[in-house]
Amino acid sequence: MLALAGCGGSADPVHEVRSAATTTLGLTGQATLALTGARLFGGTPGTIVGRAQYSFPKGLGYAALQVPALGPRASGTAYLVFLPAELWSKPRVSTALPKGDLWVSVPFANARSAGSTTPSVAVTLESLNPELLLQEIATGAVAARPSGHLVVNHVPFTRYIVTVDLERALQATKSEALRAAMKQQLSALRSAGGESARPLVQVVAGVDGTGRLAQLQARVPGSKLGTVRIGLWTFGSRIPLSLPLRSETVDIASLRRSHAVTPASLFTGE
Repeated sequence: MLALAGCGGSADPVHEVRSAATTTLGLTGQATLALTGARLFGGTPGTIVGRAQYSFPKGLGYAALQVPALGPRASGTAYLVFLPAELWSKPRVSTALPKGDLWVSVPFANARSAGSTTPSVAVTLESLNPELLLQEIATGAVAARPSGHLVVNHVPFTRYIVTVDLERALQATKSEALRAAMKQQLSALRSAGGESARPLVQVVAGVDGTGRLAQLQARVPGSKLGTVRIGLWTFGSRIPLSLPLRSETVDIASLRRSHAVTPASLFTGE
């Protein structure tokens, strides 16, 4: 349940949101995801919801998304595993994949550019990882203004509209996966506004009473995910490391060579 109230907030909103994002990046937590106007894994465009858990200090995350039906194909669940230099995805259905119950590996280490083959889906998939928006706010927030209060499941938050300088965030970010996603956002902004386009994006952020940034909402440039909403809760939960077996994993680059599979067709159905 969500409710809005009047304005208010810190005397230094930028410090407030950057501090809250930094604090949250030192925690583990559970999450809910909601995408409005998105198309992923070949489902029909619409609202996609999911559940997830993250250990931000390790750059580790697990997400499960409910993919809508498409024609005669039933709805189902797609899975993602996030690490700083690689992610794995198990799409709901793809006739382009080799036979077997396979995870698709997408490595980001030493990616040459945002437009290279390997990270071409970085901004789409990493937008499902709250670490991206948290990192952008923690290292790149240049302005913030209070925008009232909200209550989610009886927990009060102070709401801020945050302006992020993506180039500043990129310079401060070490994770190859997040860097690839930021580069693609910058590329999308320049494509829309030319080389003179300012590298700024806005994020709606909710800070709780203990100084954690636990509500995020944004339209991530270049992601084609519509509006992304993320809620974080149950901080401090134990998140064990559990990765797909290499014998059940196929690299996205090898699929492109051997099966003519493009990242866009595999992950978004385009």
